[in-house]
Amino acid sequence: MLKEELKKIWRPGILPVLAIFGFVFYTMFLETAIRIFPDNYGVSSGQGTLSVTSTLVRKYGTSLSEKNIEKADDWLKELIKDAEQYLKSSSAGKKYKLQTYDDYIRFQGKSLTQIPEGASADQNEQYADCMRLLNEMQGSATDNVDGRIQALRLVLDIWKEKQAFGPDHEISSDNNSFSQKEYEHVKQTFFGKDHLWQNILPWEVPEMISSFTGLVLVWICLSICLLLSPLSVHDRLSRMYPLQYSSRHGRRIVNIQFLSVMLSAFLLTTLNLLLFYLLFARHGTSVFFPCRMYSFLSTPWCWPDWTHGTWRLALTVMCYLISFGVAGVIFFLSRSSANYITLLLKVVPLFAAVTIAGVKIMYCAFYFTNDLYTFTKIPYIEGFCAAGICAAGMALAGYTILRVKAGRM
Repeated sequence: MLKEELKKIWRPGILPVLAIFGFVFYTMFLETAIRIFPDNYGVSSGQGTLSVTSTLVRKYGTSLSEKNIEKADDWLKELIKDAEQYLKSSSAGKKYKLQTYDDYIRFQGKSLTQIPEGASADQNEQYADCMRLLNEMQGSATDNVDGRIQALRLVLDIWKEKQAFGPDHEISSDNNSFSQKEYEHVKQTFFGKDHLWQNILPWEVPEMISSFTGLVLVWICLSICLLLSPLSVHDRLSRMYPLQYSSRHGRRIVNIQFLSVMLSAFLLTTLNLLLFYLLFARHGTSVFFPCRMYSFLSTPWCWPDWTHGTWRLALTVMCYLISFGVAGVIFFLSRSSANYITLLLKVVPLFAAVTIAGVKIMYCAFYFTNDLYTFTKIPYIEGFCAAGICAAGMALAGYTILRVKAGRM
């Protein structure tokens, strides 16, 4: 009977509809998020930071100690030498006699700011030469050497500044908005003997992944609504209930239907997560899996001391919890609806509410900057909300099963 119920859910007619809606949703929301990362943070601070920090993790591990900082300084000198070799061989470098990287920086500043009055940027020869050279220095021909130099300089400057001022200055800069509990947690966890503040993780990575996961969760909830909503209403309109209740096995059909609904929600969630995570994986952010959630690279404070990989696993688990909760509510709404119109009027508000809640839960989850945590000040509120949605869905589904067995639905 389970197989037959699954056939009713995964009927051939609904699959093209899911594919079309999925393609439209991907084109409108997910494609841009995948394509522009990390370009949306600028060439030097986006691609450069991601390239530099991933290389640092591969070379020196997940944190920067004083010994590793010295090695990173040597790497910076090597990058500057590579940039200077390219400058000396480039047409613009020969034309304007650019011998060092500092010469290039001065030339760039002068060319971009001193355009003669009344002349357009295209009419200024020096400006045009500068822009061509800038594109080359930040392009694939040089492997974005300019962006990597700027990013590595920024990484080293931030690390040395935090090392010089110490933990008290770092914490006190945000202390006006800290509660005593937050203050003690940050000081003991990240500035204790383990020196967790030295961890490497650019903030662009968790910020973008949490935002992307929130969008994927919206699509998961929409696809669950499209796939599961018609099940019980179709049976009611087809007068299947009287026929089912005429047999002993038929009276237990509600249990089979609930199992098929949850199994379908699990399969649909898994397929969506695999598909869209694989599309995002081309950026190579998996190198940061062993890194801790907090980093000196402008990453906000957080409650758990998890690795980045564990944090992403937690986001995945919350996606499953929310999808199971939505499936449970859909099971209740479908069973209690007389026709498709009344079902639609119930499902639309549900989807809107879950969309808002899901995005709020996922964005910067477990960091102090998460909207739910900012509003409630309850640690791990994101996980509690996801579990609460799941529990509510299971409660409504259980209520539905009891009502059906009692002959009231």
